[in-house]
Amino acid sequence: MSDSASTEKVYRLVYHSRLSVPSEDIQASVANILSTSRRNNPAQGITGALVVFDIDVVQTLEGEQEKVQALYEKIGRDPRHEDVKLVETHEGVDRAFVKWSMAHVADNAESDIALGMAAWEGGIDVMGHRALTTPDEDRVLETMRERVRGAKA
Repeated sequence: MSDSASTEKVYRLVYHSRLSVPSEDIQASVANILSTSRRNNPAQGITGALVVFDIDVVQTLEGEQEKVQALYEKIGRDPRHEDVKLVETHEGVDRAFVKWSMAHVADNAESDIALGMAAWEGGIDVMGHRALTTPDEDRVLETMRERVRGAKA
């Protein structure tokens, strides 16, 4: 994303769904979703994060409202997702995921950002390394983590 993407106001949409693929196909399906998102989102000016916990998915999409809503509608027709529900929308917010066309957040080591971030304090882990996320990303990710684990669902 360009430098201007970090200062522009965007539309943010968060949804929850359940994966409808057999358990043995979940990893491949998530990999395909991420690959497609990372290939297509930059051209649309869309950024975000995908949190996966078991078969539950919470995804944040950010960008121009019409493009984000069109993508959400497409996801709603995707046979890999079922019970797709809009969680929240926000207009005119700062883009949280400036550097992520689509970050993957899950429990396994193959994630871009770990689902459990308890070891991170203020963007620095207990070993003194910089976190991969910004404070804005952390705020949105924490809400997504809570939702996908059922705390606010």
